[in-house]
Amino acid sequence: MNEKKSLFIGVWNLANFVTWLGIAAAVVAMYFALAGNPRIAMLIFIASGLCDLFDGRVARMFDRTEVEQAFGIQLDSFADTVSFVVFPAVFLLTLTAAPWAVVLAILYILAGITRLCWFDITTDGDTKYFAGVPVTYMALVLPLAWIIVQSIALSIAPVVTAVVLGVMGILFIVNIKVKKPGGIWYAIFGALAIILGVLLLVL
Repeated sequence: MNEKKSLFIGVWNLANFVTWLGIAAAVVAMYFALAGNPRIAMLIFIASGLCDLFDGRVARMFDRTEVEQAFGIQLDSFADTVSFVVFPAVFLLTLTAAPWAVVLAILYILAGITRLCWFDITTDGDTKYFAGVPVTYMALVLPLAWIIVQSIALSIAPVVTAVVLGVMGILFIVNIKVKKPGGIWYAIFGALAIILGVLLLVL
């Protein structure tokens, strides 16, 4: 007996919906950045980071087939590309039209994509450490930098954002060991994201 074909391709479950929500949040964040509202853009960017933080934990709550697991891994990488690679680059370009910013944005995107591709083909290796800094850490680093900008002067926003992208882009691809978070660290990262969101609102 042939299996009944579904109307749509893909794997439709709760964990993937959380991932899709993170992608949608990143796109909305780009919209607000392009519309000249960086504070709202950064708040929504944090929400995208929270989705990424918890989609894997949601996925592990359910039994999944090999196909479902493989699809989830691919979807997560594409989500990371949109949220933590493309959004920061777009955010920089909304702050300055200088040619150097375009070059930096390109280099940052190339570094981020390289990092994600390398992770995908080595994901079954070291279970305790990442090779290079994960791109998802931008969900904390970039909002923190923007809080500093808001506290000092918006005129320094292009330079500060450029420094963050430059340093993080290098850290993505430098062959250093970074301990993988687990257990209590999920709660800590979640709490830090919420604190950053509150600071963005009150400063």
